[in-house]
Amino acid sequence: MAGLVTGNKFDPNKDIPDLSGKVYVVTGGSAGIGYGIVAHLLQHNPSKIYLLSNKEEHANEAQEGLKNWGDNTKVEWRQCNLESLKQTDEVTRSLAKDLDRLDGLVCNAGLGVGVYNESVEDGLDTHMQKTTDSRIVFQSSDVHKGAPSSIAFESINEMNQDIGPTNLYARTKLAQILFARELVTRIKNGQFGQVTQAQGLPFINAVHPGGVLTDQPNQAIEAYGTPAKIAVKAIKPFMKSPEEEGCRPALFAVASESVAKETIQAAYIVPDRKITEPSNQAKDEKLAQNLWKLTKEVLETKIGNVDYTM
Repeated sequence: MAGLVTGNKFDPNKDIPDLSGKVYVVTGGSAGIGYGIVAHLLQHNPSKIYLLSNKEEHANEAQEGLKNWGDNTKVEWRQCNLESLKQTDEVTRSLAKDLDRLDGLVCNAGLGVGVYNESVEDGLDTHMQKTTDSRIVFQSSDVHKGAPSSIAFESINEMNQDIGPTNLYARTKLAQILFARELVTRIKNGQFGQVTQAQGLPFINAVHPGGVLTDQPNQAIEAYGTPAKIAVKAIKPFMKSPEEEGCRPALFAVASESVAKETIQAAYIVPDRKITEPSNQAKDEKLAQNLWKLTKEVLETKIGNVDYTM
């Protein structure tokens, strides 16, 4: 394995190849780890990056900062509130119509260790919501290993139970890995069309960013109060920069040539580029199938019959 020779280090400043002609979509790309992903992709000359986020003011701030990384006119913001399934569906359809290629999709956006909250529009817990060598990356976390063993992904009612801030977060990160693995299985089984050596199967992986200094500590303080405030103060000096370090596993997964060379598929990648085993729960095939069925049920319930395969 090339990884054994090159080690675990991945420097996005120099280890990402020229991305000329390539097109990427990054959710939550206006701040934190997502911003770092967009910045380093831009650094290596892609054709286009679609930055999906909810607030225009944050996107404008990001665009200003991206001038330091490359030609920021290659970055197009599209407003997308991922707490709204209907709007997310509309943005997805719009992109599908506009794009003739997509080299990488980074599903980065998400909530941290915050309090339980249901989206106003959908009434769901807001935590749960043709190109060769294309990539799909799911931003997970080692926190998935602490997910309650009672999780079954069997119903919307189950998802809307307040199981506590840390468990809510762990559940979503568990779901990222399960969904990635189930998606690979279904593509290989031909559910989305014929799979050949040259086309039909993107490289789909989940990643863990490490301990990163984002706005998540503030969410933890909101959830747990003074004890969290004390804990955050103690660990803050040891947390990594999201723009320079926390983004590395996702950038490796979405842009490194090693992914194709080493056929890294349905893997769990931790900083910087180490492939490791997720929890047994994250490898539970029955749980993955339940999650897939529940996802389909939610989509059909909230936005109507979908005209794409699920």
